[in-house]
Amino acid sequence: MIDKARSGDQEALIQVVQRLTPLIKKYSRRLGYHDAYPDLVFWILAAVKRYKPKTTWGKDELERYFSGKHKDTR
Repeated sequence: MIDKARSGDQEALIQVVQRLTPLIKKYSRRLGYHDAYPDLVFWILAAVKRYKPKTTWGKDELERYFSGKHKDTR
């Protein structure tokens, strides 16, 4: 699915976001500010293009995201 989304398949990109919606909601609550949900969706849309298979990429990317501009918004 990620490969299709990376190659520009919009339906695949929508499915990726839909599959990640529970996690997006979880981390939106964790951030504790009202714009977190759309901000995280935007991050996912951009992150799909940077995806590196068979690595800890996703976890590392998300930790960098949380330690960046949003670390003091809780």
